[in-house]
Amino acid sequence: MKKPLLIYGAGGLGREVMSLLLALPEWSPEGFLDDNVPAGQVVMHGLVVKGGLEFLNLYPGPIDVVIGIGDPHSKAALVRSIVNPHVRYPIIIHPAAILQNRAAIQCGVGCIITAGCILTTDITLGNHVLLNLNVTVGHDAVLDDYTSVMPGVNISGRVKIEASTFIGSGANVRNNVVVGAGSVVGMGAVVVRDVPAGITVAGVPAKPLVR
Repeated sequence: MKKPLLIYGAGGLGREVMSLLLALPEWSPEGFLDDNVPAGQVVMHGLVVKGGLEFLNLYPGPIDVVIGIGDPHSKAALVRSIVNPHVRYPIIIHPAAILQNRAAIQCGVGCIITAGCILTTDITLGNHVLLNLNVTVGHDAVLDDYTSVMPGVNISGRVKIEASTFIGSGANVRNNVVVGAGSVVGMGAVVVRDVPAGITVAGVPAKPLVR
């Protein structure tokens, strides 16, 4: 039996999540949630926005919800605001993703792993981690809660990505590097040394942006 599911976020990433779910026959998307789009507005495939945070917090029964929001801080704030104890956050993995040693890969609640991703072994993903298209993650890597990794990123072995980090498309992170909490790694950056928390780095090699 197909399980009903709502997607929180009616923007680009939310629609990509919907497209991912089309490849997973066990799920039956029922609609979208969004606090910035009017209830009743059609998003795609005839599915409409049901409401926002209030709608979800008052939802009367168990419901699975996927967070289709890319910004880590917004994602974390939203999850903290969802107080309905009936809400569940399933792990969503596209069938075209490769988890080479699934038994040795830990995924927290709400993780999204999209098509083309390759994860090797002894990897830990926290809650609500997003791996967008064609991301590779090496052995013994740890990606903490709410981290969002954009398409084409390569994360080497024994890398530690702390919570609420955003890694832009095409970036590369060298082995044994720690990327601090709340930091941003720019598109195409090559990270060869530790990144302090809360800063933005870019370039080859990656350096802090001066503002």
